[in-house]
Amino acid sequence: MPEVPGRNSEMWKGVRRGTGWAVGVGAVLTAASVLRDGPREALKGLIKAGLRGRELAAEASEQVRDIYAEVQSEQSAPAATDGTS
Repeated sequence: MPEVPGRNSEMWKGVRRGTGWAVGVGAVLTAASVLRDGPREALKGLIKAGLRGRELAAEASEQVRDIYAEVQSEQSAPAATDGTS
């Protein structure tokens, strides 16, 4: 089992920083949309974005599960022979 990076690792710092940027940009875009189109259209846009985000997350999760299963099968398979019997 691979070692999981600690909470203060550079990877997690980057994830938190990226999440902060995404939330900030989303807030600005939402505010602009509300001012331009009104709250109903802004809410519809947020829901559409959320649904698309779910689709992307599901696809990414499926790919990770496929890779994980592939690695498991490679590790559980007997070592290949050199062809001499």
